[in-house]
Amino acid sequence: MDSLTHAFSVIFLAEPLGRLLVGFGIIGTVLPDMDILLHPLSRRDPRMYIFSHGGITHSIPGAFLLSITGFLVIGLMQAAGFISLPAGLEFWIPGLALIIGGSLLHIVLDYLAYPGIPLFYPFSDRKFTLGVFPGPSLFLAGVSAIFLAFLITGVTGIGAIYPWGMIFVAYIALNLVKWGIARYKFRNEQIIPTFHPLHWILVREKDDEYVICRFSLGRGVYESVEYEKLQGMEESEQKILADDPEMRRVNYFSYFTVAEKTADTIRIYDPLRVSGLIQYPPHFREYSIKLSAMED
Repeated sequence: MDSLTHAFSVIFLAEPLGRLLVGFGIIGTVLPDMDILLHPLSRRDPRMYIFSHGGITHSIPGAFLLSITGFLVIGLMQAAGFISLPAGLEFWIPGLALIIGGSLLHIVLDYLAYPGIPLFYPFSDRKFTLGVFPGPSLFLAGVSAIFLAFLITGVTGIGAIYPWGMIFVAYIALNLVKWGIARYKFRNEQIIPTFHPLHWILVREKDDEYVICRFSLGRGVYESVEYEKLQGMEESEQKILADDPEMRRVNYFSYFTVAEKTADTIRIYDPLRVSGLIQYPPHFREYSIKLSAMED
């Protein structure tokens, strides 16, 4: 989800606690999205792939560490006289809880969306998702932007956070119902929602191939395409590349990957993003390596 929706979600849940304490929660919930500033690292060096949006700061340990760091920075600013906040533990202990809680709330909400987040990094870079939303929710982002515009122009006050919250909760609930119906109907397939609310992408994994279909409530299942997992190459050849930083980066950003070998090149790519069925994430869709480079 977008940072604005994350911030409003904390205000909606914690508004009765007061403006100052809610501020801790807002800081906590927007901190994980600071990883967008780290993307140049992963773009320049494939070994730094985890330093990207939806990467290290979106793990549970990373979010916890980031929120503690943010809390300490606020405390140092208070000690240095740059800001003036209540001094008692009865304020700072709830503030610590809220900044951590806001950060973890961010993780919970982003867990709802594809392509997932590495919940347990640095122990594993595997991504996890419930798969309710197709990446960022354009609807929620739009509703939050409109609400912000109303606040800025004075059309409404912060008290309108409750109608916003009702829309927020209802929209998530509606999508969870749709997800449950699709999950029940296609129990043995990966179900990926699209930005069209009534369309999904279905991925069925077989021993040696992936079958990709599209599904809509009106048309049913259609447009089936098959991709061999290993085209023209052996599994042993793919294993040789397993620790290649470029391949690990492509695998990390992809929904799944397939490999094909030609006379002089091995190509690893994500069929969903290369074909244009899915646009997000936009980077690192494929990787090609010359066979001569492997021999060297």
